[in-house]
Amino acid sequence: MKKNLVFAGLLFVTGVSQMTAQEKEGNIPEVTIAAKSNQQLHKTGKNVQLITSKDLEKYKGQNLSEVLSQVSGFQITGNLNNNTEPKSLKIRGGKMANVVVLVDGVPLKDVTGNDYNAVDLRLFAAENIESIEILNGASSVLYGSNATVSVINIKTKKNSQKNIEGRIGARIGSFGTFSQNALVNGKIEKFNYQITGSNEKSDGISSAEGPDSFDKDGYEKQNINTQFGVQLGKLNLNFNGGYQHHFYDFDNGAFSDGTYRGNDEQLFGGINAQFQYEKGNLVFNSRINGNDRLVQNLAGNSYQDQYSYKGRNIFTELYNQYKISENINVVGGLQYEVQNLGSENLPWGGAALEDVLNFDNTRVSTFDAFINTNLQISDFHLDLGGRLNNHSKYNSHFVYSINPYYLKNLEQYYYKIGFSYATAFIAPTLYQTYGSLPYTLANFDLKPETNSSYEIDFSIGKPDQSFVINASAFLREERDVFAYQTVDFTTYAGKFLNVDRNNIRGLEFGLKYKINETVNFGGNFSFAEKSNVATRLRAPKQRANAFVEVLPFKNSRINIAYQYVSKRDDAYYDSSTYSTQKVVLDAFNLFNVNINQKLGKNVEAFVNVSNLFNTSYVDVIGFKTKPRAFTLGIDYKF
Repeated sequence: MKKNLVFAGLLFVTGVSQMTAQEKEGNIPEVTIAAKSNQQLHKTGKNVQLITSKDLEKYKGQNLSEVLSQVSGFQITGNLNNNTEPKSLKIRGGKMANVVVLVDGVPLKDVTGNDYNAVDLRLFAAENIESIEILNGASSVLYGSNATVSVINIKTKKNSQKNIEGRIGARIGSFGTFSQNALVNGKIEKFNYQITGSNEKSDGISSAEGPDSFDKDGYEKQNINTQFGVQLGKLNLNFNGGYQHHFYDFDNGAFSDGTYRGNDEQLFGGINAQFQYEKGNLVFNSRINGNDRLVQNLAGNSYQDQYSYKGRNIFTELYNQYKISENINVVGGLQYEVQNLGSENLPWGGAALEDVLNFDNTRVSTFDAFINTNLQISDFHLDLGGRLNNHSKYNSHFVYSINPYYLKNLEQYYYKIGFSYATAFIAPTLYQTYGSLPYTLANFDLKPETNSSYEIDFSIGKPDQSFVINASAFLREERDVFAYQTVDFTTYAGKFLNVDRNNIRGLEFGLKYKINETVNFGGNFSFAEKSNVATRLRAPKQRANAFVEVLPFKNSRINIAYQYVSKRDDAYYDSSTYSTQKVVLDAFNLFNVNINQKLGKNVEAFVNVSNLFNTSYVDVIGFKTKPRAFTLGIDYKF
C-alpha cells in the first residue's frame, strides 16, 4: 500500500503533458476521452475513433447499436435480431463487462445487469447524439473498474447560440415502425437550455426462429432529456436529467415462442461544474441513476409478474487539469461510487412476487484516487498514470499505464507510433455476487477479474482526418475471468465462477480517405483470437466494414456500407433433450444503403435500406434475423 501511495505521489509531482499547436485549429477534430481534457484527435497516445456529427448523417434511420457495429473491433451480439432482443457488446474479444459507456463524459450505468454494468444500448435515441468517441484498450486509470477493453463517450446535441432553435422529425419503416422526435434549445444571456424527446413504436418480428405461427414481438420506447446551464464568470454550471422507457415483448428462448413482456425504465440526473483558471480547469461531475426492470408472462387472460430488478448507481468525481508548462500537463482526481440492487421473483405456485435480494443489503462502494501525466520532449511523448481503487468488498487494487509514443508533424501530414502497457481490473457485479434465485446462486468467494494489456499503435494521415490510416496490435492477458456454470443438475441452478486464465491477441486496421468534395471512402478490419474455449461464445475472429460515400449534388448524399462477420461458436438449450447444443455459425456478408436529400435550407429527408440483398443468415442461434428493411424519415429545423 505504501509503495502505491509513494508512486502516485511521484506521478503527481512529476506529472507531464503535451499541448502544442502547429496546425491551424479550424478543421482539426478534438476529443476529450483520451485524457479527460480537450485534445486534438491525431495527438492522442492511443488511436481514438471518432464518429462526428457529419458521420452520423450517413447513419440516419439506424439505432445506436447499428451505428456502433460498424466501428473497428466491435461485434454487437443480437444487433441483427429483433429490436427487442438484448444488445451485447463484444469488443476486441472482450464482453460487455469490459466496457464503460459515458454520456457527456460521465458514466451512465445499469447495475441490474447479470454480468455487466454498462447501460442498455436499446434505451438510447440516436437523434439526440452529436458525436461518439471511442477509446479501445485498457483505460482503468482514467475511468475505473470495467474500462478494460473500451470506453465509449456519447456526446449529446450541442446547445444553440441563438435564443431558440429546434428540430422536429419523424420516420416510418418496415415491421410497422413509427417514430417521432423533437429538440428545442437556445441561449439567453448567461443561460442555456435544451429539451429533447422521442417516441417509437413497432410491431417487430418474432424474436424466436420458428414457423409463421410464432407471434410478432413488438416494442415501444420513449426518451426525454433536459439540460440547463449558466455561465458565472470562470464558473460554468450544467444540470442534466433524463427518462428512458422501453416496453417490449419477447419469447421463451431459442426456437421457442412465448408470451413474455418486459417493462424497463431508467431515470437519471446530474451536475457538471467547471472552474477555469490561468493554467488549469477544475471539474466536478455527479450523476445518480436508477433502473427498474419488470418481466411478466401471460397467465390466462391477464399478465402476471414473474420477476423484477431495481438498481441504483451514484457516481461522483472531482478532478483537476493543470498545465505546468508548455510541455507538462497533469490530470488528477478522486472518484466515489455507490451501487445497490434489489430483486423479486415469483415462487413456484405463488401468486405474487417475493423479495430475493434486499435493496439495502447489497450496497457496495468504491473510492478511487487517480493521476495521469504526459511529458513532451520535441516529438517524443510519454503518458504515465496510476489509480488506487478501494472497494468496500474486494479491498484495494492498484492499476497503472505507460504509453510512450512518437508524433511527427510534417507540413500537411503527421505520423505516429506508440506502445502501451496497462493493467486493469473488473469487480464482480452485484448480480454475480449475490445471485438471483431460483436459477442463479450467490458466490461470495468470487474474485475480481484482472488483466494486463500490451498494445502497439500506428497512425499516418492529415490532422483534419480527411486522410488517415490507423493500425493497432494488442495482447491481453485475463486472469480469474467470470463464467457462468450450472452446479445443480436437479434444479439447473448455476453461479458465476472464476476461470483461471484467458489470453486474447488481435489487430485492427482502419482507413479513411476523402478524395474530394464528392467522394469519400473507408473501411476497417479487425481480428481477435481467444485461448480459452469457454470465453469464445458468439465472438467472431474476423470482422470487416467498408463504405463509399458519394455526394452527386450539393444537397445529396449516398452511402453504401458493407459488413462481414466470420464464423463463430454458439450454443442453445434444447428443451426436447434437456441439454445444451453447441453449433458453429456460418460467416455472412451484408450491404446497407443510406440516401440523404436536403430540401431547401431547413428540411432534410432520408431513406435507409438495411440488408439490401435480403441475405439469409444467423446472428444468434434460435433467433430470427431481420430481413431487408426500409426506413423513411424527414427532419425540419427551425
